[in-house]
Amino acid sequence: MEMRNLVGTEVVVMMRPTSVILADFDYSAPKSLEEALREKKERKDAHIIAGGTDLIPKMRGQVVKPVYLIDISGIKELEYIEERDGQVRIGAGTKISRIIESKIKIDVLQEACKKLGNPLTRNKATIGGNLCNASPAADTATPLMVLGAELVLKSLDGERTVPVEKFFVGPGKTVLRDDEILTEIRIPLPGKGAKEKFVKVGLRKADAISVVNCAVLLKVQNRVIKDAKIALGSVAPTPILAKEAQKTLIGNRLSEELIEKCAQIAAKESKPISDVRGSARYRELLVEGCVKKALRELM
Repeated sequence: MEMRNLVGTEVVVMMRPTSVILADFDYSAPKSLEEALREKKERKDAHIIAGGTDLIPKMRGQVVKPVYLIDISGIKELEYIEERDGQVRIGAGTKISRIIESKIKIDVLQEACKKLGNPLTRNKATIGGNLCNASPAADTATPLMVLGAELVLKSLDGERTVPVEKFFVGPGKTVLRDDEILTEIRIPLPGKGAKEKFVKVGLRKADAISVVNCAVLLKVQNRVIKDAKIALGSVAPTPILAKEAQKTLIGNRLSEELIEKCAQIAAKESKPISDVRGSARYRELLVEGCVKKALRELM
């Protein structure tokens, strides 16, 4: 882009470096879910876009080069939070900021949403997009895993539900078929005696991708742990449940000794890699620290 400044009487012409030119693609913006599903079935090479906070940067960096975009951001039937049949149901097109502001309390998920990106991102990003991006560091994935959430995947041929922990199959990969769209997240109400906590470590406070994130849910009766869920993000190809660490808690009362043991087991269950945000060993130590922090605060 050409920029012109006047310096005295002399005109100085400066050329700003050209930004990345996006590859050509076709675009549609259906107004209903049925219309979007029809297009998805007809164009199996299509990418779904909602908030675009993950997809657009990938397109600019030419990591992803879609040939057809289906923009579902205008489909209002995918934007809702409601309590029904003992569940909290969230439309996949619901903005992260709306989840934070909801009067329907889902503490561990809302806590995670507050730490997702910056305010601009939270006002655009959708919960469905955060899940379908399938990042091992997705901030909404670990809370939904400890809550026992299910995802509704819909096509013109019908719908199916998948436990959130089985939705991810690898970095950037999910069980979604070419003709399916994620439409809803269903979260069982935790009930009395449930205690929840989300802990995230990033390289900076604002707009940071998790180096490690951890969600914990305990169901406690008479100070004894009846059930426990610990989910870890950014420490394996997909978000994971620390199943062995969970087992150490059930049937016991929280103590410093038990917390230390549980955190060490969780660190061993993680399978992190080294990247620009941290080494594998650093992540293992962070898992141990995050689990300790979450359990101590719940204790």
